[in-house]
Amino acid sequence: MVMAGTGTPEANLQAENLRLAEQVRALSGDEHLRREAAPWRDATPTERVAETWRLCALVPWFRSLWPEDVRARAEAPDPMPASTLAILERLKQEGDSK
Repeated sequence: MVMAGTGTPEANLQAENLRLAEQVRALSGDEHLRREAAPWRDATPTERVAETWRLCALVPWFRSLWPEDVRARAEAPDPMPASTLAILERLKQEGDSK
């Protein structure tokens, strides 16, 4: 296998595609799902919620690993559809008139 960055762009892309295809194969099988779910089969709801909160607490750390341009795009709010804005404006007007 060609190491990324050591060959032609086409060879690097092919090597990366092969690596990604292997990851998809390894992570998409039923056996992987069973292994990942096994620790949680007998867990209480409280334990599951605690683990969810633990994982959520890792988000700032993961985001800190992103390049600045990626972080800026992720932090930019998605524009609201015009239909949603119209509904919010109507609700605001109705509230102001009461």
